[in-house]
Amino acid sequence: MKNRTGINFKEHDLLITKTPSFSKYDLKSPKSDFIYRVIFINIDGIMIVKGDFGNWIFCREFHPSKKEGVSDSYWVEKLKISSTQDPYNFDSEGTEKSIKEMLYEGGLEDYGYEGEELERMKVYLEECLSCVTDSEWEYTYFAYYDKPDFLDAERVILCKSLDPSLLAVFDAFDEICSRMEE
Repeated sequence: MKNRTGINFKEHDLLITKTPSFSKYDLKSPKSDFIYRVIFINIDGIMIVKGDFGNWIFCREFHPSKKEGVSDSYWVEKLKISSTQDPYNFDSEGTEKSIKEMLYEGGLEDYGYEGEELERMKVYLEECLSCVTDSEWEYTYFAYYDKPDFLDAERVILCKSLDPSLLAVFDAFDEICSRMEE
């Protein structure tokens, strides 16, 4: 089982409460009632996660088992359905790396750019590179609205990474699953 954050939940106590109408999985440090505590509540077809890593609402209940484990992409999908929660943050380092790969490691040529389009893309990406460390809003505005007319919006380089608090929640999910009976 991979650990996404380096937070060790193995020493945490797991308190499970089940009634006919809800279930609660409370993962807490034996040293503190607050630090690194994560509480998972299943009720009426949704799961509420609260604690030291924020509050999250998923449109599916979580019933841990050794077999299930946790799929980040699946749970992000269940987080986003009919929700305004954003599990992603702008990743300026990832975006910068991707732009440099396109510019300096043959990425543009691999996509089939040549001639005048290749030169225009190089100029555009150099300008993107100069503003990638600005705020997400400034970079996104430039990258989408000053892009060459032949470039599809789907090809604009914009990397995102999962919120570190959500990754900690997934690590806690995994720890609970590892403690379940087959």
